[in-house]
Order: sequence, then structure tokens, then C-alpha cells
Amino acid sequence: MTSTPRPWADGPWKLIETPSKTKDVTSHAAIHIANIMAHTHNAMLRGLNSIYLQANHITIQQDISDFLFFINAWATWVSHHHELEEETMFPGFERVLGIEGLLQSNVDQHHTFQPALQELLVYSETTQPGGYRSEDVRGLFEKFAPAFREHLSDEIESLLSMQRYAENDDKGQALLEVYKAAEVEAGKQDKDVIPPMVLGLRDVTFEGGNQWPDMPPLSEWFVHYIFARKHAGSWRFLPSDTWGKPRALAFGPTR
Repeated sequence: MTSTPRPWADGPWKLIETPSKTKDVTSHAAIHIANIMAHTHNAMLRGLNSIYLQANHITIQQDISDFLFFINAWATWVSHHHELEEETMFPGFERVLGIEGLLQSNVDQHHTFQPALQELLVYSETTQPGGYRSEDVRGLFEKFAPAFREHLSDEIESLLSMQRYAENDDKGQALLEVYKAAEVEAGKQDKDVIPPMVLGLRDVTFEGGNQWPDMPPLSEWFVHYIFARKHAGSWRFLPSDTWGKPRALAFGPTR
């Protein structure tokens, strides 16, 4: 009998169509930024889906310990991303465009799911393997995931809207400089945690193929053979390998 494949990390919360599907991302800085952000948001959604789908199927103590670390790494990354937007990226974009509050609605959306995300962080930090309950994890995700998914989609439209206000190349270049400065700040996170996780939350086959994120040569090699080693047990739960190639989830139900 042929085994039925397990659900993958493109659901139950749907991924976002990237602007590159219908637009030339080289035509304007705002489109370029929105496209990168859409790929980032899809990585977040793959992490969310991977945790949610596998939570009910992890029972061995060491597996639970590794899974809790994965949950914590994902929640920490997402929280840091939104803090960076609120404190650096969005204010920088608004200064360039000269429109205070242009992205405030996106910041307001953060506050609709951030409390539950913090609950997830606390749970993953304080729970011992013996006290792990999958219904707690899935319950927290169900609590914030709908608002979280809506926000990730809405933000892409907000970033695309910057195009109409950046009417010249100078403003476009200034937007890119703000974004690149935020990327540099994001790159200061723990090398043993964030790069292995994010690379494993990619799908290089998505929408016919993509090269997100743009990395220097040999970066994947260094991540796979050096940075990923410390917490290798936790990266078993990722939906893709270090090279962004999708793979079956390690734990989970059949369809």
C-alpha cells in the first residue's frame, strides 16, 4: 500500500503571493522592498504551519525539548522583526516620504497578535518536556494566527503603496537605504539560530523558483556545516533543507 503524504508547510494558513508574480520588482524600490518582505512573511507562515501541524505528534522527551527550542526561535525571530519595523524601518520610510503615520495601521495590527505571541515565547522558555501539551501550543497559535496572517498580507499592500509617494529616484534610493540598514540590524541576531532556521523556512521552488534571500557565495555551506550544528535537533522540524528544497515534515498526520 502506498503511504499518503503528510500535509506540508504551505497550510493551513495560506502563503502570500509575492509582487514579482505580477510586477517588475526592478521598476521601483517600493516594489522591490515589498517583494523581499513577502518572501520573509512566507517564511514566517511556513514556520507557523510547521509548528502547528507537528505539535500533536511529538511525544519523546528529547524531541519535545528540541521542538520547544524551535518554537522559541521562531517566536523570537518574528518578535524581533516587528520590533525592528516599529523602531527603525517604518519610521525611516515615513521620514523619506515625508508622511508621518503612513504605516501606523500596520503597527496597530502588531498589537492585535503580539500579546499571544509573547505568551508563546514564555511557554516555550518555561515549559519542561514533561509539561508539554500540544493543545496549549496549538491553542496559542489558533489565538493569534488569523490576525497574524491578515497582517502579513496587508503589510505588503502598504509597502507597495509607498510607490505613489516616492516620485523620484532619490526617494526610491533612500527607501532602499532604510531597508538595507534594517537588514544589517537583523543580521546581528544569533548566527547559530536565525540563519539555520530562516534558510530552512524557504522554498526555492515557490512560484516557479526564486533566489530569496540574496546571500554571498558559500553562505548556505557555512550555515549548514557550521552554524546549524549547535541546535541541529531543532532543525529537524523545518519544512526545507538548508538549500531551501522542500521536504516532508518530520512529524505529522497523513492527509
